[in-house]
Order: sequence, then structure tokens, then C-alpha cells
Amino acid sequence: MDLKKTSEQIEGKLSDLFEERKSGISGREDSRAFGAMVEKRITDHWEQICQDLGYTSMDRPGRRTIFDFAFKDTDRLVGIDVKTKDLDSTRYSDGGICAVGNLLKFLANDKGIFLIAEFGHNKSSEKSNMRDIEYIRVAPFIMLPQNVYRIENLGTGQVRLNYTVDQVWDEIDWDRNVNEFYDLFVDLAITHYRRVSSVAMKRIGALERFRNEGYQHFTFGHR
Repeated sequence: MDLKKTSEQIEGKLSDLFEERKSGISGREDSRAFGAMVEKRITDHWEQICQDLGYTSMDRPGRRTIFDFAFKDTDRLVGIDVKTKDLDSTRYSDGGICAVGNLLKFLANDKGIFLIAEFGHNKSSEKSNMRDIEYIRVAPFIMLPQNVYRIENLGTGQVRLNYTVDQVWDEIDWDRNVNEFYDLFVDLAITHYRRVSSVAMKRIGALERFRNEGYQHFTFGHR
């Protein structure tokens, strides 16, 4: 599968679906409501989008799946994670993707292809409740620049993005294959787990001191 061509096709269809994006398409300022509206519109047209592109549309996945929409091209499963990015710099907009293990299981065990469909949006004006879609970008997750990926969380490890897809669009490595992605991502994950294992051991020590000292004073700080 030509992932650049596939990404362009999906991006084109989504752009057509939201062609009025420059005139404000949601009567709700709340970003979550906006995101839900985007997903609902895609859901309503997903089967037709896939049919137009010659793909077999899949039903919406369950909550625990790393993607929001999917299709099959011959025997390859392609999952698409829809991200709505509030471009207001004063608003927090999470770059979270999924757990490390779930990502690698999908790519390696399921031999899946993972795309990010990013919708950058802003208020139409200071006095308006409407929102404009400033851009739509679709790109393969494994081809993003290396400095985009980060992993957080002491437990499972959550994959997040340091930058929007639009910010790094000109740096996407369209020729990177999945094994090259594994080379850089597994190193990143190992570094993360080594760091958090050290933090975990320090926290275990703090809990043991708390117990041994009769539960009088607790801190996760060092002693």
C-alpha cells in the first residue's frame, strides 16, 4: 500500500466532507462537543467514503481500540485515529494517542496500518460560538519525525505527540518502513520504562519508610 497516496485520498475525502469549514461548522464552543460533531459526521459518511476509494469499511470499533475508524484494503487493516486540535494557545489540548503495548500489538501482531487524521480548529471570532476548521491533515503514525514521539505515565506508558501533524508536515518521512519505526520507537520506550522503574523503586522505598515509621509522616521525596 502506498501510504502517502492513501493518506492524501482520505484527507481529500474528509476535506470534501467538511467543505464549509471556513465558515464555522459548529454552534458549540466546547471542544469536546466539537470533536463529537466531527466524529458523528464521519460516522454518517464513512461507508460511502470507503466505497468511493475502493476500500471495505469496518464497523466503529470498541472503546479500547486505538483507532476511531477503520477499513480494509485487500487483507490489510487500516485504523484511523481522529484528533481534534484546539489551536487556541491558552487552551490545553492533549496530544495523547494510546498505550505503548496497544500500539505495538496493532502494528506487529495485527499487521495494521495506523493513520492520524488531525483537525485543527479555532473560534470563528471572539464573539462567536462557532468554530472554523483551519486544516485537516492525515498522515501515517510511523512516518512522523522522531522528535514528535514521547511517552509518559508511570504505569502502562502513554504515547503522546510533542507537535501537531500540521506543524511537522514538511518533515514527515514518507519512505520510512515499519521496522525503521520500531528501531527508534523501541529505544524510546525502553528509555522511558528504565526511567519510570527508577521512580517506582523510590516510591516503594517511601512507602516502606512510611510503614516502618508508624504511619506518622508521608512524602515521595528523597531522604
